Amino acid sequence: MSDPSDRAGLSQETESPSLGNGFDSYRSLAHPDILILVAHDVVPPFRFKAGGWELLEQSVKIGSAMRSRIDEKGYFLFRVNDDGSGGSELTDFPISENLSSDGQ
Repeated sequence: MSDPSDRAGLSQETESPSLGNGFDSYRSLAHPDILILVAHDVVPPFRFKAGGWELLEQSVKIGSAMRSRIDEKGYFLFRVNDDGSGGSELTDFPISENLSSDGQ
């Protein structure tokens, strides 16, 4: 099975080398389809809601839209599509009831 960060296209987007250390990507341990990006060496929020975070990749290069969101909120939170074709941004970590409402 491939890595969700690859399926979401994270490592395929590039940015100027002046970015410095880049950003780190993490996967929720309780909900593996939810990923978060934060500045390198920053502890991601929502630790309890996520059931903890697993570091997927350090120093990820990201696009300007994701970088703007991280500058604004401190993180970029998103759910990877089931087919791995991308993902959709989440404004907040969803409550557990909503995560399992599709019958899983």
